[in-house]
Amino acid sequence: MTSKIRLEIDFEGREFYSSPISVEINFEEYLKRADKEEFDCSSIRMVDEATGRIIPCQFSPLDDEKLWGRVSWIHPSYAHKKVEIIIGKNQLRDYRLPRGVEIWDRGDYQLEVFVDGVHVTNYVYNEAYERPFLYPVIGPDGLNVVRHIPNFGDHPHHKGINIALGDVSGRRGEPGINFWFLGSIGDPKQGRVIHQRFTRIEQGPIFGMIQEENLWKQNDELEHVSHSRGRWKIKVKGEVLMRETRTITIWNVSPMRLIDIHTVMKPAVDEVILNADVEHKEMAKENGPLVIRVADNMRGTVEGTIVNSEGGRTEKECWGRQARWVDYYGPVVPGGPINGIAAMDHPSNVRHPTGWHVRDYGLFAANPFYDKKPEWPDQGPIYLSKARGDKLDMRYRIYIHRGDEKKGRVEEKWQEWVKPPKVTIQ
Repeated sequence: MTSKIRLEIDFEGREFYSSPISVEINFEEYLKRADKEEFDCSSIRMVDEATGRIIPCQFSPLDDEKLWGRVSWIHPSYAHKKVEIIIGKNQLRDYRLPRGVEIWDRGDYQLEVFVDGVHVTNYVYNEAYERPFLYPVIGPDGLNVVRHIPNFGDHPHHKGINIALGDVSGRRGEPGINFWFLGSIGDPKQGRVIHQRFTRIEQGPIFGMIQEENLWKQNDELEHVSHSRGRWKIKVKGEVLMRETRTITIWNVSPMRLIDIHTVMKPAVDEVILNADVEHKEMAKENGPLVIRVADNMRGTVEGTIVNSEGGRTEKECWGRQARWVDYYGPVVPGGPINGIAAMDHPSNVRHPTGWHVRDYGLFAANPFYDKKPEWPDQGPIYLSKARGDKLDMRYRIYIHRGDEKKGRVEEKWQEWVKPPKVTIQ
């Protein structure tokens, strides 16, 4: 027995190409009792109604539900407006699904991510570093588009793609703990983002997902003990200020790269203040949350170019300005192919469109606290109350493409993300 579900997709006159689409479906509404008991999510087939072509898809159950979840696929183009989901035994018997996104645990505090068998990135969560990060990040031409590490040049805390904040405080009127800089062991003014555990790792033909829990912890204050073999002991234990759930989704849109980062930060103390309103803390405002450091040859000081969604070009027109996205592109290596890294801010994020701390030396960071330029006035702190259940919930998309922002269709990709096509289940 097979069951069919028809989906109609309304692109509202816009052009879509190789775009991720997801729809929530409760298969219990469409299956008979016997089919429900034998349901196997790997037996779902999606077919383009006009051509009969199979479109690979991936079903992700919600929580503990077996039949209720999200079906995701990479839609080929806006020309395909109707598809069918077919559920039944052996629906994919004569069809080989793409390898898709695979996530391997290397056993050394790194997860290695492959898309269709090609190495794309590693998620590094080793406590030897000040916070977790993605590195390397391999672009569409097989080259690492972020700065190589270890790096002993400027700003050693700029590693790959990561989440950081310069000012997190649990007390009003006091400077916060700095989770931006590299920091020194034993300095209680600095903090570290510490991986706790992975809560979900999903692989499939359409996407791979890494979900983890992190602690944002102030450094322990140490004191020197000359007669002790260890020479140091903990004087004051650092506070855990926030608990974070971070979800990283890597989509199978080869050869381009599409990486979604969703971070939810909740107070671990009575109140957390982000960007506390105190004097002499200008550097702390150069914080994220989203932080990217591009490959050296892509820097604006070398062969790179900075552009934003509002028509700004160069550091002068983009640094400190509000924008829906910023694209940093250039030859990845001298004489090599031009790749771009576009970072996108979601409309649901606080203070969207965000300000950008984007510099010719290769850094760009989405920053809703930025006030270093007169065009971006200080909007004040953000207060998160534990009793009220407050949280900082931020979504970003990283799109790595060939060519400049026009060839890479960066604006269209932002539109596809924030205004997906309407899917009607019939």
